[in-house]
Amino acid sequence: MTEADSGLARLAGRLDQVAIGSGRLAAWLVIPMVLSLCYEVAARYVFNAPTQWAYDMTFMLYGSFFMLGSAFTLQRKGHVRTDSLYAGWSPRRQAGVDLACYLFMFLPFVSVFAFVGWGYFVKAYTTNETFVSSAWQPITWPFKLTMPVAGVLLIIQGVSESLKCVHALQHGEWPDEAPKPETLV
Repeated sequence: MTEADSGLARLAGRLDQVAIGSGRLAAWLVIPMVLSLCYEVAARYVFNAPTQWAYDMTFMLYGSFFMLGSAFTLQRKGHVRTDSLYAGWSPRRQAGVDLACYLFMFLPFVSVFAFVGWGYFVKAYTTNETFVSSAWQPITWPFKLTMPVAGVLLIIQGVSESLKCVHALQHGEWPDEAPKPETLV
């Protein structure tokens, strides 16, 4: 931390821990998905006995990991950015553009996403909805719960990124110039 670190930067750092924790959780949860895929491959090709659940389990888990890891990816600045102009701007100008995008596009969108996702989850939970396109017919609510959870995680990380932008506008430098590479485990 430098002299220019502010209370905003410290609060953003605390909020970042939520995204880091959700990213670590999503990373560890990949292991059961890989094991289930290995089981399916062995059952199908070695024993000629394919499962009814492997395809459904794979798309539900992969979709869930993708959603739950999105806040971690935002925290690590891993989302796609076209920075042909952005990279040459001063930190203050970058922060101003980023803050405007977070406040007027990102946060409203993820708020609507979380709200609508909550409605999908509640409907699936109360009706005990299943995937009718599958012979296994798994319940859908655990899968649909990841939508509002991912929305809330993204809102938290969006607030953190907005605080970093305000810090950069005030101090002329980003509180965390480059995220330190670290392993998830």
